[in-house]
Amino acid sequence: MKVNMAQFPRRVVQYAAGLVVMAMGVVLMKRVDLGISPITAVPAAISAITPFSLGNMTIFLHALCVVGQILIVRRVTLKSILTMLVGVPFGYIIDGLMLLFDPGTLGIAMRILLLVVGLALSGLGVQLVVGSDLMLPAPDELSHTISQVYQKKLSNVKIISDAIYVAVAVAVDLIFSRRVFTVGIGTVLSVLLVGRFVGWFAALFPKLTMPPFWQRP
Repeated sequence: MKVNMAQFPRRVVQYAAGLVVMAMGVVLMKRVDLGISPITAVPAAISAITPFSLGNMTIFLHALCVVGQILIVRRVTLKSILTMLVGVPFGYIIDGLMLLFDPGTLGIAMRILLLVVGLALSGLGVQLVVGSDLMLPAPDELSHTISQVYQKKLSNVKIISDAIYVAVAVAVDLIFSRRVFTVGIGTVLSVLLVGRFVGWFAALFPKLTMPPFWQRP
């Protein structure tokens, strides 16, 4: 697979900015405690019952997804290696922002407002990352790989994968805490709204979408 090196420095800067913005969205949703996105639900549920931080468990989930991608395509690619490497700073960014942002005691109205801000930041971060066309976050890259290899609609694969993440998080919550606290209204809104925010930001800022980086020979 060939690569298009045009505007490469800008791609890297935009991608890095996207990771930071996505991490901000994750942290806001986690801190307001109204439910987190499906992809982050499993790391959040496990981090709540172990000594490992949300960032560490996010890195672990990304590593598992990359391994899954490699097993499906039956080879290690440059893209899979880069996706694995990118998951590490993303996890550390999440942990750093978790230390910086402590909302204290907030009323329900402010928590809902911050939840919406977190959803919007998640959508903007996704658009920055997708628009740079370097690599998707590992869970999304795995869904994309499954869609391509098994010729399934990406939307259907995404729905099933999100459902699995939510089911696992709920199971962990119930088994170890006897209550569901990771999944909530924020999880539902994440499924319904983040994609819409991505579309809105793509329409508002068309220059965020760059020419394809990965090109087949």
